[in-house]
Amino acid sequence: MYKLQSTSILRLSDGASIPQDPANVDYSAYLAWVDAGNTPKPADIPDPKEAIRTQIAALETKQLLPRITREFMLSATEEHAQAAGVDPMQNMGYRKLKEFDVMISRLREQL
Repeated sequence: MYKLQSTSILRLSDGASIPQDPANVDYSAYLAWVDAGNTPKPADIPDPKEAIRTQIAALETKQLLPRITREFMLSATEEHAQAAGVDPMQNMGYRKLKEFDVMISRLREQL
């Protein structure tokens, strides 16, 4: 018995991954198996939210700003600005960090 994968065929009896190459003996055997009226198990449906989680992790890693660090920095800057009676958006670093946080928040809303 076989199972479809994104770029190959999985032979369930031994876990071999068979490339979809007509010159491959195992692939030819698979095609003969299908021609004999057999049907492989369908490929697993990927979780669409996994791509979003991967994107968030990549962005946070690239910026070296995990969620806890961003939230702390934003909160501390907001408290400092409030105590000084100024708008935190006047601080360019805060503005950029806030924009990044909003981008991540929008991605998280899709989860």
